[in-house]
Amino acid sequence: MSEGADGGRDLWGWTYSGRLTPIGRTPAGLRPLIGEMAIAAGLLSRDELAPALERQKRWGGPLGKVLISTGALRMLDVARLYGAQRGLPFVNLASEPCDPALAEPGAFDFYLREQCLPWRRQAGETIYVAAHPDEVRAAIAGHEGKPQRIFVTSPRDIGLTVTKNFSAALTDRAVFNLHRRMPESSAAVRLSRGQSVFFSLFASALFVALLTAPRDIATAFDVMFGFVFLAVAGLRYASIFIGLIPFPSAEELAYGNYGSPPETELPVYTVMVPLYREARVLPIISRALRELDYPASKLDIKLIFEEGDEETQAAAKALRLPDHFEFIVVPESLPRTKPKACNFALPFARGAFLVVYDAEDVPEPKQLKKAVAAFRLGDEKLACVQAQLNYYNWNENWLTRQFSIEYAAFFDLLLPTMVRLGLPIPLGGTSTHFRTGALRTAGAWDPNNVTEDADLGIRLALQGYRCGIIRSTTQEEANCRLPNWIRQRSRWIKGWMQTYLVRMRHPIRLYRALGPKGFLGFQVLVGGFTLSTLIHPLFYGVIAYSLVTTGLPANFENGASLAMFHVLVLISGYSLAIGAGMAAVAARGRVALFGQTLMMPIYWILISIAGYKALWQLVTRPFHWEKTDHGISRMWQSMIDAAPGAGFPGDGGARK
Repeated sequence: MSEGADGGRDLWGWTYSGRLTPIGRTPAGLRPLIGEMAIAAGLLSRDELAPALERQKRWGGPLGKVLISTGALRMLDVARLYGAQRGLPFVNLASEPCDPALAEPGAFDFYLREQCLPWRRQAGETIYVAAHPDEVRAAIAGHEGKPQRIFVTSPRDIGLTVTKNFSAALTDRAVFNLHRRMPESSAAVRLSRGQSVFFSLFASALFVALLTAPRDIATAFDVMFGFVFLAVAGLRYASIFIGLIPFPSAEELAYGNYGSPPETELPVYTVMVPLYREARVLPIISRALRELDYPASKLDIKLIFEEGDEETQAAAKALRLPDHFEFIVVPESLPRTKPKACNFALPFARGAFLVVYDAEDVPEPKQLKKAVAAFRLGDEKLACVQAQLNYYNWNENWLTRQFSIEYAAFFDLLLPTMVRLGLPIPLGGTSTHFRTGALRTAGAWDPNNVTEDADLGIRLALQGYRCGIIRSTTQEEANCRLPNWIRQRSRWIKGWMQTYLVRMRHPIRLYRALGPKGFLGFQVLVGGFTLSTLIHPLFYGVIAYSLVTTGLPANFENGASLAMFHVLVLISGYSLAIGAGMAAVAARGRVALFGQTLMMPIYWILISIAGYKALWQLVTRPFHWEKTDHGISRMWQSMIDAAPGAGFPGDGGARK
C-alpha cells in the first residue's frame, strides 16, 4: 500500500534491521520494537527515544502513544510502524478511502468504539481497516459473523471517515436523541400541554381577581415575592457556615487532599473543547491542555469546531499541535449551540471520564488527577464532579470585580453547600467532569437548552446520580465589557428559565424523585434565583410609586407599610448576600474585593436587565445562542505571552 499524497516514507516492510524488505506476519515474541523501527526509518534519534522510554515507564501504555502525544511522531507514522511490526498492510485512508457502500448506517458506534471500518471488497471478502487489529479481530468477526482480513490504518483517519460518511446520522443524534429518548426532559418544546392549560387558567383567574380585589392581590404577590427574595438571600448566607466547612467524609467528595494513583493506573481521559469564533484565545487553552499534570498519552483531546468557522480551524492548524489533539468539525445545522456540538463529539470519546472546558479556560494542572481521585472515592452513582471557576482578570475593572465576587460566592460557597445538604446542583457549564458511561445513560446534553449543564445537573439527580465538588480552580476570562456581559448573562438566565419549565412539567413526579428536601432546594435555587432576578427592581418601583403618590409609604389595612416591607426585604437581602460575598472573597484570598461587595446591589440591577432580556428571548428566540466574545481583556495578551507554568497575571503568580 502506498502513502499517496501524504509525501512521507512508505514504511511497509521495515524489518528490525531497518532494511526495506517485505515480511509476513510475525509471532508477537519476535516482533521488532517500535522505537528501534522508528530509529531505523529515520523518524527518531536515540536521544529522542530515551526520554520517550522514560515517560512510557512512568505513564504506562504503548510507546507509540507516548511518541504521538509528545509530538515526537505523527499518528500516521506510528500506524505505519505498527503495521510493519505485525506484517500487516498499512492503508492511508486519505489517498485510499473506504468504500462508503460497505458501512452499515447504524453501526457508527461500533466503528468508533472498536476503531475499525470496512474498507474494500476483494474476491468476495470484506477487508477491514483498524487502528489495532489484534485487539478487535474477535469483535469484527462477531459483527460480521465470520473472521475478516484486517489491515492497519490511523485512528485519526477512522474518525475523519466516520465524520464524513455518517455526518447526517451523527447530527440527527446530537439534535434529537434526548427528545426521542426522554421527551419530558427536552426543552425543544417551551411549554407542555399541561403547562399551557395551567398558565391560561392562572392568567384568567388572576385577571378576574385583580378586577375584584386589586389591592389585596397586589399585596399578596408583594409579600410572596419578598419571601422568595429572602429565601434566596438566606441560602446565600447559610452557605457561609456550610460551604466553607471541610467535608469530613470521603463520600461527600468535596474537599481534602486526594491521594493520586500511580500514573500507570490512570485511565484515558477525554477532554472536550467546543469552539466557535475562538481563534484569538486558542493559544491559551491549547497551552493549558499541554500543561495538564496527566499522562499526555492518556489524554483524548477533542477540539470541536463549527463547519463554517474556518478562521478558528485555520488558527488551530497553525498551532501544529501533537496528534492526540483531534479536530472534530460539526456540520451546519440548527440549533447552533454548544450542547449540540458536544453531543456530536460524544460518540468519539474514548475516555472512562470526560471533562468539558471552554475556549478561554486555564484549568489547574492537577485538576484531572483530583477528579479521578474523587471518582474513585465515590461509587458509580457519582456521575459528575464540578471544579471551581474564577477569573484571571478579576481586577481589570468594576464589572470583572463584581463578576469575580459572584463566582466565588457561587462556586466556593453555594454549590458545596448544596452538595453537602444532598441537594441537586446546576452544573457550571465548564470544568464539569463526568463518568462517560453515566453521561451517555443520562441522555447527554439538551441541544435546545442554552445553559446546558444546569439542566444536566438536575436530570442526573432525577435519575438517581449524584454530583460532587472538587477543590480545583479553572481560571477564565471575566467579561469586561457591559454589552458582551449582558449577552452572556441573558443566555444563562434564559437557560435557567428553560430548566425550571422543563422540570416543572410534572411537579409531583419531581417531588417524588427528589424528595421534599431536594424539591425545596430546586425551587429556591433554580426557581428562586430566576424569579428574584426579575422581581428585584420591582421593589424599587413600589417604593418609588408609594413615595411619589402619597409622600409617605402606603398602608396595609393592618397598618403595616408595604413600601417599608420592601425596604426591609432589600436591606436584609443585601446584607445576607453581601456577607456571603465577603466570606467568599476572603476565603479565596482576594482581600482587594472585600469593599467591592458593597457595590453588589448595583450589579444586581444589571443582572435584572439581563433577566428581562432573557424573558423576552424565551418567548421570541428560545434556542438562540448569544455568542460571548473572548480575548477582549487587556490581560489576554499577557496570558498568551506568559511563560509556561508562570501562573496567572494579576493572581500573584499562584494557581489556586
